[in-house]
Amino acid sequence: MFETPQGDGWSADDDLITLLDHVSRLVYGIGFADGLFPAQWVALRYFHDSPEPARTLTALARFQRIHLAPVSRTVATLVDKGLLARRPHPGFKRGWLFDLTDEGRALLVRDPLRQSLGPPVAGLAEDERAMLARLMKRIITHMQAGPEAEDKTGDKAEEPPVA
Repeated sequence: MFETPQGDGWSADDDLITLLDHVSRLVYGIGFADGLFPAQWVALRYFHDSPEPARTLTALARFQRIHLAPVSRTVATLVDKGLLARRPHPGFKRGWLFDLTDEGRALLVRDPLRQSLGPPVAGLAEDERAMLARLMKRIITHMQAGPEAEDKTGDKAEEPPVA
């Protein structure tokens, strides 16, 4: 396990995969705040940041790359807590759009992720922030593409054709 470094105490030899894993665990851990679970914070952020047509259960499930059932349970809980409101989707008879309530917006002001990561990110130079954003987007894109992308790039050994 890691010991907390003093200052910028990470060495150049630290394994980047392990560091990313450590960041992801810290991010997940701080998501248990104000009576919400990490997935509920993700949903609140998503519905806050998304344009109106994308504020649906299906769009949230696609964004998170998970099945609709757990997304539906998460959103139902946020509606029950008064943090989200649902309204009929104007384009789909059986569809719903979700909006943050005043209580949801007030809670999002205390978003533990933004409170925790905001200061160190703000402390980066502009070129560092731009580089970090490009690198994180590249990692996310690769991870979202899944194993089939590795086949296309040649990163994975090709299997012989089946006769």
